[in-house]
Amino acid sequence: MGVEFKKIDQLQMNKWIDGNKKYTRLYKATKDGCSAAAFHNKCNNKGPTVTILYNINNSVFGGYTSVSWRSAGGYHTDAYAFLFRLYQNGKWIPIKMPFSGNNSSIYDDASFGPTFGAFDLKTFTGSINSSGTYYHLNGTTNFGQSYTMNGETYKSIANGHLQIKDIEVYLVEDLPARLSLDEPWRKTPKWDEKLLNALKEKIEQYKPLQELNVPQARLLLVGQVGAGKSSFFNTINSIFKGYITSQACSGNAEHSVTTV
Repeated sequence: MGVEFKKIDQLQMNKWIDGNKKYTRLYKATKDGCSAAAFHNKCNNKGPTVTILYNINNSVFGGYTSVSWRSAGGYHTDAYAFLFRLYQNGKWIPIKMPFSGNNSSIYDDASFGPTFGAFDLKTFTGSINSSGTYYHLNGTTNFGQSYTMNGETYKSIANGHLQIKDIEVYLVEDLPARLSLDEPWRKTPKWDEKLLNALKEKIEQYKPLQELNVPQARLLLVGQVGAGKSSFFNTINSIFKGYITSQACSGNAEHSVTTV
C-alpha cells in the first residue's frame, strides 16, 4: 500500500469536517525532512490542517484541527478538532475520535511536530532520521485524554508503535458547491433487459395531453455541427430497432440539417 491521500479518503474527511473541501499538501516528511522546524516552516499560519501518518503496517491515521499551527507554545482549544483512522492494516476502516471538550485540543510548540490533545498523539520532537525505509518516531501516545476513542486503542489505531513510512500535512480549504457530482445524484434501478423493455414501452405509449389537440409529439434538436444531434438519433433508433443503425448521416460540414 502506497503513501497516498486518496479521493475516497478526502470524501470521508469531508463528511467528518462537514463540508466540501480542497486539500493541498503543505508538508511531507520524506520530502521536507522529518523535523519540527520543517513542519512549522511549512505549516504555520496557514489555517485548518489535517495531519496523516502512514505506518509500516499500512495503517493510516492522524488528526484534524481547524486552528493554525503557530509555534505559540502550550495547549490550544479547538472544538472542531478530532483524531481519525482511515486504514487498519491496509483495510479501509474509517473511524472518527472527536474532541472530548477539555482545553487541550492541540499542543503547539516550535520543537514539536504535530501534536494532538494532552499528548493523545504526539508525533515527534526535534529531528528524526530515516532508517532507510521508515522513521522510528520519538513521540508518544496517550489516547483517551482529550479525545473520545469509541473503543479504539493504540494497537487498533497505530498497531502499537510509531514506525511510519511518511507524515503528510494538508491545508483544508472551503470549496464552492459542486458543479459535478462524485456520486450519482439519485439511485437508479439495476440495468437489465427487463428495465430496458420497460423504458421502451413507456416511450412507445407516450401521447401528448389530450387538451393540446395534437396527434403526436415531434422533437427538434438544435446545435452546432458535430454536437451529436444525428448520433443521438441513431442511438435511440438503434435501441428500438435492436441493432446498430445509421439512418441519419453524421459527420462534419460547414452547414448541416438532418431530417428523418
